[in-house]
Amino acid sequence: MSKNPFPDIKFILDVHLGKLARSLRLFGFDAYCDPNFNDNEIISYAGTDKRIILTRDKELLLRKEVIDGFRVLSQNPDEQLKEVIRRFDLISRVNPFIRCMECNGPLEEVTKEEIIDRLFPKTREFYSNFKRCTVCTRIYWAGSHYERMRKYIDSVIKDVN
Repeated sequence: MSKNPFPDIKFILDVHLGKLARSLRLFGFDAYCDPNFNDNEIISYAGTDKRIILTRDKELLLRKEVIDGFRVLSQNPDEQLKEVIRRFDLISRVNPFIRCMECNGPLEEVTKEEIIDRLFPKTREFYSNFKRCTVCTRIYWAGSHYERMRKYIDSVIKDVN
């Protein structure tokens, strides 16, 4: 299949690639994954929304209705991420922490006052900068997990380059 027939890179992943979807979102990529979608729904949604299908199922990609897709070979989620970044030359497009890792929605800056009633006491005390998913309203902040995630992103980028 072509390197990328769509101007914007957006993915749809089958149910077997849920961890890859979360990783792609962490890196800032639009990665839709609905565990209830069957192959026909994946193909239909990919065509309608101009998404690249990511799957481990070669039979899915052989269907004539598929516009563009990529078969992920590795079973390891970290290696899957590197495969996709290499295949679609995404290094220059990495923009971490802009998408919800749960639902894929875009994140927006939000003031502490807007969400204070949703924060744990220690979070209220120690953190000031927050983002909220525009779809599911999940709250994000640069807590103890942030440095670990930042190091992971940096290590993947180093390995891919």
